[in-house]
Amino acid sequence: MAEQQPEVKIKFVKKKGGHAAAHGGAWKVAYADLVTALMAFFLLMWLLSSASANTKAGIAGSFQDPNFFNTEKGKAIMEAYKMEKSGILPGGRGMKEGTGDGGSGPESVIVEEDSGEQERKAMEDTAQTIDKAFHEDKVLQAFSNQISFEFTAEGLRIQIQDRAAQVLFDSGSATLKPYTLSILKEIAQELGKLPNHLLIGGHTDAVQYPNQAYTNWELSADRANSARRVLESSGLRPGQVQRVTGYAATQPLEGKDPKDPQNRRISIVVLSSATEKAEEARQKPQPPRKK
Repeated sequence: MAEQQPEVKIKFVKKKGGHAAAHGGAWKVAYADLVTALMAFFLLMWLLSSASANTKAGIAGSFQDPNFFNTEKGKAIMEAYKMEKSGILPGGRGMKEGTGDGGSGPESVIVEEDSGEQERKAMEDTAQTIDKAFHEDKVLQAFSNQISFEFTAEGLRIQIQDRAAQVLFDSGSATLKPYTLSILKEIAQELGKLPNHLLIGGHTDAVQYPNQAYTNWELSADRANSARRVLESSGLRPGQVQRVTGYAATQPLEGKDPKDPQNRRISIVVLSSATEKAEEARQKPQPPRKK
């Protein structure tokens, strides 16, 4: 009699699907990629918003021209960065060797240059506006040849000169002529819009004042103060005038005889920010020298 074979039972296991399958790991990889991409995007936006105009110009130029940094503009940007190792953010810390303070790095230099260019542009626009008023206004047209504009190491200098037929003050006094008031009021309205401080100077010719007790020094200082009072009451901001000086005949116009009447004038200097910073540095007390 043959032996009885053991019964083989086959068990079918049904694999679950649907909701349980969603708990796999594939979606996590896709989510991580999305978060990484968003982080990179926002970091890029933050860096671009913090970069200066020159830096953005360099980035844009490199996309438009592969050889951009071989051009003069590109070389200028690269040269600024070679001065000191620094990042693209102004004042970035930890990028400058030694001190860890990147506030004076190349990017700061570029930002200051941009600020200086904008400041000069504002001064130029102000000078053009004043000059335009003197050429278009019927009252001021007669004095357009008495006002001049020039840029100096200090900033924008505006000078109002005497003419033989149209002097600015009564003879030998600090009393302003009526038309001089109109000239100063027009200038004050435009200079008051600038954030810069002003220096006001009074100048005379070298002809000696007849009163020995009251010389050209007193006269030039009094005339400068007369001009200041009109300017401050006609549009200048409080505290905008930084200094008032009487120069007497010590600064004649270039090429003019010291006794020439045209040396009698009022000068107004719109100080640049760089000049003010340099002046502040000079005024700081110096530590005593060690013996």
